[in-house]
Amino acid sequence: MHVPFSDDELEEFYRRIEARTAAQVGRRVPRHRRPLLACPTPDKEAYRDEESARSGVYRIRERSRGDLRLRIYHCACGSWHITSSPDLWFRR
Repeated sequence: MHVPFSDDELEEFYRRIEARTAAQVGRRVPRHRRPLLACPTPDKEAYRDEESARSGVYRIRERSRGDLRLRIYHCACGSWHITSSPDLWFRR
């Protein structure tokens, strides 16, 4: 049986990973690289920014026949989505 690496090599590998992780603690992560929260609509296409979502709307409209009413919205997960539903208005 051939072992691809020794116990010492594995230990050194984990030490390097832990050192890199420790070096990143407290470092500010740019907004676009932060992990996303669970999406309430995971079946929808997720766009990374507003511009990408708008481009998606234009591509959909170009391929469709007829008048599509689409809008984009910023999701709780941090992504942008496209929807055909109108803005919701809540009464107090």
